Amino acid sequence: MHMIRWPVTGIVLVCPFCKSKLEAADRKLLCRECAVSYFIGDGGVPCMLAELQGQDSRMTAALKKDVMEMFTAYNRSLDESGLSRFSTFINWGFASEINHAPASVNRNSIRLLQECLDGLNLEGANILEVACGRGGSVRELCRSYGVRSVVGLDLTEANIAFCQLTNRYPKAYFCVGDAERLPIGSSCCDIVLNMEASDLYPSIKSFYDEVFRVLKPGGIFIYADDLPTRKFDDGERYLLELGFELLISRDITGEVLLSSDQVQMNRLAAFGSKNQVDTTIWHTMGVPGTLLYDEMKSGERKYKIMHFRKQAHHDE
Repeated sequence: MHMIRWPVTGIVLVCPFCKSKLEAADRKLLCRECAVSYFIGDGGVPCMLAELQGQDSRMTAALKKDVMEMFTAYNRSLDESGLSRFSTFINWGFASEINHAPASVNRNSIRLLQECLDGLNLEGANILEVACGRGGSVRELCRSYGVRSVVGLDLTEANIAFCQLTNRYPKAYFCVGDAERLPIGSSCCDIVLNMEASDLYPSIKSFYDEVFRVLKPGGIFIYADDLPTRKFDDGERYLLELGFELLISRDITGEVLLSSDQVQMNRLAAFGSKNQVDTTIWHTMGVPGTLLYDEMKSGERKYKIMHFRKQAHHDE
């Protein structure tokens, strides 16, 4: 057995269940401790979702399956609309009052990523993006921020297949995996990025535990999401108890709502027409007129960017 890692990164692959080292053999990764194998897909992409009896409750498994089916349907809609190759982001986006309507499909989404990364020096960093979607943030990090490597992980195989198919950066790697059981070694990431995904996790505290585990001491957790106000408060309290230090907390609810107003027609075009909209996806995207959008407007939910640092005296 040996440490499995991608060529130019210090980020290590491990068994998502027992965190043991893996052995590579015949397009598979083997965990001797769990007696489980994980297949390696096209382009060398590891799929780290092997099911072990009793690991997930029936309800939790069903929730994760719903998420995978939702985003698989979204990818299919993009393919059918002919917009797939242009649609590399799945987020609200960011807009200010002085901006005009977005000049390109992804401009507001790139602006949101820039706001999330503001004030951070990522030069030479090994970055893990949990819930990388269709890979827009991974591409932008490789193109514009001087990172050493980025590993994009997502639960949905269709998302990762698109990422791998369209990837042009040798320092970008992709993996199918579960945010609540990261197949990543302890204390090997400089940065963990998570945008607009954690509200879909059945056990958000398990995700927080995993982020803390995989970050190096002094590493940064970049966290951006729309959550009910109380869930933000509970999450912040839990993260501090784990041993994180809060560096910034910024409410950008108004800016993401404005972005949603601006890009509504682009999102509608991705589905062809309102009659073809998949209700679950449409509501998750926070389009004007949905419950999610209305809750953001009323203040029941907020959108925040937060930076947490794993305190240096903590290690695994």
